Amino acid sequence: MHFSQLVVLATAALATPVVKRAGGQTAFKFPLANGFPNPSPAQLKQIEVQAQGTLPNGAFPTKIADQSATVWQLIAANEIFEVAYFTSLISNITNKVPGYESASPETLKSLQAIVAQEQLHALGANTVLKTAGRATVEPCQYIFPVSNLADALAFATTFTDLVLGTLQTALTAFGMDQDIEFLQLVGSVIGQEGEQVGYFRSTAGKVASELPFLTVGGPSFALSALSQNVIVPGSCPALPAGIPILPALAVSPMPKGTETITFTYPGSTYKGYSLVYINSQNKPLVYPITNAAVSNGKVTFDTVFQHDDNLLNGLTIAAIVKGSGPFATAADVASAAVAGPALIEVN
Repeated sequence: MHFSQLVVLATAALATPVVKRAGGQTAFKFPLANGFPNPSPAQLKQIEVQAQGTLPNGAFPTKIADQSATVWQLIAANEIFEVAYFTSLISNITNKVPGYESASPETLKSLQAIVAQEQLHALGANTVLKTAGRATVEPCQYIFPVSNLADALAFATTFTDLVLGTLQTALTAFGMDQDIEFLQLVGSVIGQEGEQVGYFRSTAGKVASELPFLTVGGPSFALSALSQNVIVPGSCPALPAGIPILPALAVSPMPKGTETITFTYPGSTYKGYSLVYINSQNKPLVYPITNAAVSNGKVTFDTVFQHDDNLLNGLTIAAIVKGSGPFATAADVASAAVAGPALIEVN
């Protein structure tokens, strides 16, 4: 399957920290004090020291496929957001913002390494694009849906799980486009992100490794989640081309097991639509939408999250789709999606 089908479609050095206010947050803006996203050679060296390693020093290809370029643009966009997020989190911890006082020295030390590693991921992705004569990715402005340490680490767990699912599809795209020189590189990033999310889960008292086979994601789900949850509307110089952004799908409450939950999405149509869950490497689960209500431009319906019957642990991606399937893959779900993703984390 080609990436166009997979897509459908989408510190020690701190910037001005996100300031907590009663009415919300100020937007996080770049650059950082260390020059990121455009550090000098001396600043890059300091980032590498903090990251405990260097940028790859081998040659990157001077020509890549169009779809591979889109993959790298999506990776760069996500990594730049992660730099903003972890920089803000470190600032809240070091400035003893209420709600963040409980962070241990070990957590702070880990986050300082992680934010530098994410800077190198972003710089590496943009270097691949620049070397191949492709458009690089500029930062957006960001806000973050958290107000304390526990929620911040839980949100980091969720978006890192989504990143891990998206990078799986990146490997598929590179293989299909014969840009196989990227497989080892991105595989190393998958390993790093896996170590990272295992640490976040451990700090919350969870089993470090959530599933035997991690949930697969997709470009449209990744870019939609960024746009819906953290990007300030209109603040991006450009987003990866060819990845449409889906309307949001809200879920409440976040289930802890098999229980009744409520989904809401914008619009007035639900007939002929279905709810789909993507978990692990299994075929997507499809459920009819029943007992739906339309009010104030939104569709709302209740359903039972069938955790116990399907062992829906870790990340489950929910989407509203046209039709009733069956859907063989997450890419097929993305192709039919009209709203999503709702990101559900259990255990």
